[in-house]
Amino acid sequence: MNKRTSTLVTALLLATTLGWQQPLMNVSAATHAKTTKTVKTARATKTKATKAKAIKSTATHIKLQGASNARDLGGYVNQHGQKIKVHRLIRANSLSHLTKADQTKLVKTYHVATDVDLRTTTEQKQSPDVHMAGVKLVKANVFKSFGAFPDFSKKGAGAKMMEKSYHDAVTTAQGRKAYKSLFHQLLINPKGKAVLWHCSAGKDRAGMGTALVLSALKFDKKAIAQDYLKSNTYLAQTNKENLQKMEAGWKAQGKEVTPIVVENFKAQNAVKMAYLNTMYKAIDAKYGNMDNFLHKGLGLSNTQLKQLQANYLTSAK
Repeated sequence: MNKRTSTLVTALLLATTLGWQQPLMNVSAATHAKTTKTVKTARATKTKATKAKAIKSTATHIKLQGASNARDLGGYVNQHGQKIKVHRLIRANSLSHLTKADQTKLVKTYHVATDVDLRTTTEQKQSPDVHMAGVKLVKANVFKSFGAFPDFSKKGAGAKMMEKSYHDAVTTAQGRKAYKSLFHQLLINPKGKAVLWHCSAGKDRAGMGTALVLSALKFDKKAIAQDYLKSNTYLAQTNKENLQKMEAGWKAQGKEVTPIVVENFKAQNAVKMAYLNTMYKAIDAKYGNMDNFLHKGLGLSNTQLKQLQANYLTSAK
């Protein structure tokens, strides 16, 4: 979203775990059987722990002075045990305030060769990306422009606005054209180099783009959600300050900052599973499933999908 719509509060993710319990052993079982089972169980536990450690799935938060929500997706492990190669796929927020040190880090350390700007043309003109030497800039605006804000004094207005934007991003020709452009750059990017894509806050348009890229690389929705929700952490301080500015601006218009208004600001500023699920539902309703969307909505062939997987994933363990 644009700068007026790119602030954030920390959302809470409630994670639950499911376990199982072995049935009790018959009291008449031999002591040797108990011992053997104990040893096997211990070995199995150790094997599982070793395997879990081997497929640990992590990405790297890139610490930049001018962009707080940048991360290298390298290290994420998909459902087939394939890992994203480091310094190849990078998502971020606005690159308008990168320092010289930031630029050097992105180009020299993370090997960025292509910068895909998903913002509107108005945002691109008002806050153009810093030009990084040797980096190709590709403008691929997901939305032509933003419409008028809804009445934030009405309950649920913020969430409805966000859900509509997630719906429109994948159902309009403009949105699909932008994401087609992103995938095109991923396919033609120089070998061993990174593609970086971003919007203003790096949470919505960049977040959806990341969900599509990870889907093409055979990641499940749970893994995609874990990455998506990290924006709530990386933007927390920035958006705490921005939220105060938004409330001050509301008061300056002579309007009362009611609990409903604050809740709408928070809904606008956060990433929530309800928003990402709106994207999934829109895709399912029009295309049937994600695979069909990648093929029919974005025009990717099986050969191109295999090429993406070969370019950006390690071999399965």
